[in-house]
Amino acid sequence: MKKNASWLLTAMGASLLLIVSCVSDPEPDPIPELEARLTSATVKITRPSGDLRGQLGASGLDLPIDAIQYDVAMYTVEYTTTYGSQEVPASGTVFLPVNGEVSFKFPVLSFQHGTIASNAEAPSQLGIGDVQNLLYSGMAGAGFIVVVPDYIGFGASVDIMHPYFVEEPTANAVVDLIRAGGELALENDLEIGTHLYLAGYSQGGYATMAAHKYIEEQGMEWFELQKSYPSSGGYDMPGVRDYFFGLDVYAQPFFLAYVAEAFRTYYGWSEDDLSLVFNEPYASLIPTLFDASLSGGQINDQLNDTIAVLVQADYMADTEGAAYSKFTEAFNENSLLDWTPQIPVALFHGDADVTVPYQNSVDSYESFISSGTSTDLMTFTDLPGATHFTGFVPYLEQMLNDIVELEGL
Repeated sequence: MKKNASWLLTAMGASLLLIVSCVSDPEPDPIPELEARLTSATVKITRPSGDLRGQLGASGLDLPIDAIQYDVAMYTVEYTTTYGSQEVPASGTVFLPVNGEVSFKFPVLSFQHGTIASNAEAPSQLGIGDVQNLLYSGMAGAGFIVVVPDYIGFGASVDIMHPYFVEEPTANAVVDLIRAGGELALENDLEIGTHLYLAGYSQGGYATMAAHKYIEEQGMEWFELQKSYPSSGGYDMPGVRDYFFGLDVYAQPFFLAYVAEAFRTYYGWSEDDLSLVFNEPYASLIPTLFDASLSGGQINDQLNDTIAVLVQADYMADTEGAAYSKFTEAFNENSLLDWTPQIPVALFHGDADVTVPYQNSVDSYESFISSGTSTDLMTFTDLPGATHFTGFVPYLEQMLNDIVELEGL
């Protein structure tokens, strides 16, 4: 009897030990499995957190300076993405927090820059002391893996015409750099969290919205988009076109030429098609201006800011006419209003913006709400008195403080 009791106690003890062992030794966290995109990475500089706090604190900007606790390594990276049916090289910059908690699961923030025309302005080509790199480093110092795409047409893909305001290759370039940035973080033994944020200004607002739409419609491995912050972008493309054509004078005529040439090259149209839209000598000149060697200002100098001089009268009188069907289809195809966001979107726009019209964001917001997006999921913040050029700072301040608060950093 004693022998049997001893055996029973031993068995019960072993079972209890097994149960306790299972409770105290949980399953290990899954390792992110990311679609391989990264092809190379070169570290450019590592900035100490104290320097970042000092420099950004002295800027006078309302940024979450106290949240900057990490040193930051800045990398120039190359990766692969898709342009049309082709896999092409692309590039950008990645900012990694270093010397922090190894077990901390870093969220990812992808920031999309505004319109550039020259390769020298691309993120991967900027000097390490450029103020943009300081700002991105500050974001990473607060505890984010920060990725900044060049977009196709700059950096590693400078031989390709930039697909300006073309939805699919724009979204691809953003999403694939997020993957590449995750790969680089893993190579550096950083724990990647699943939280993902998207932000961007001007063309970057459009790119942010395009990437958000891509992720909701096609999904993305590992990452879970928490919120996007598109600001001052032209989401309703036909609306942007009609705004331009309703003006007598437009100070940035290269925007119009940029969109037309991007559509022409992406869809494989003839150079003769530009003569349907633009007057001479501009129709023949435009294909020579976008080789990434000239800035937007330099291109403006070769165009004309009087709309009636630059653009064909027949086209302005009947933009939806049969003769212009390919342009109409392209504007409609690359407009971003044909979906209903289910993940939070925070729209921003300066109410004095006449470069990318404020009303375009108002109309886009109303379109999303009408299509069924909840006002709890989509918000619209006016930037009072802000033009296209003064709206960036208040947008940046509000966006960064909101993300840091959401992450509890």
